[in-house]
Amino acid sequence: MTDLLLNLADAVAPSHANGPGARAVLWAQGCSLRCRGCHNPQTWAPAPRRVCTAHAAASWVRSFRGLRGVTLSGGEPFEQALGFAALCRVLRAEGADVIAFSGFSREEIEGGVRPHARALLAEVDLLIDGRYEADLAARLPLRGSSNQRLHFLTNRIRPAEIEGLPAVEWIGKGERARVTGFALRALGPRTAEGRA
Repeated sequence: MTDLLLNLADAVAPSHANGPGARAVLWAQGCSLRCRGCHNPQTWAPAPRRVCTAHAAASWVRSFRGLRGVTLSGGEPFEQALGFAALCRVLRAEGADVIAFSGFSREEIEGGVRPHARALLAEVDLLIDGRYEADLAARLPLRGSSNQRLHFLTNRIRPAEIEGLPAVEWIGKGERARVTGFALRALGPRTAEGRA
């Protein structure tokens, strides 16, 4: 693996709300889509935040025993497709499965909406695509709005495995604790938006 750089907003492990099994989750820093109502607006700015090599990210993932796979979120992972493709290629060769969230549609990714987008898509087992639509907020597994789609691209992850995933979870302790998952799903659209 070459030393391609990744600009990360955050990374946590193990997670059980971002796909089946214990997972490492990496949030890309930078997103040009800037969906209204986005759950992670702090990840929009492309300025360097936590820059590391794909090699260092792979070593970090490997440091956790018993992980099933890695989940890419953001921000927009497909805006750093070359680095994430290199990371995922290595991890998949070692047996990990890969989930990627993208505001871009599968059709946009396959059409080359960003450089190297197809290279990253080739390393993804489950793609959750589509821009977040606040008016379509939904309580669906691994989706924030009902327009977002699940694309099972390989047989490494099966549809039944995402049913019953926890909606939210706390990872870590003290100042480093992080809430991850789909708070909107756990609370319901009205409560989460403060209209209850």
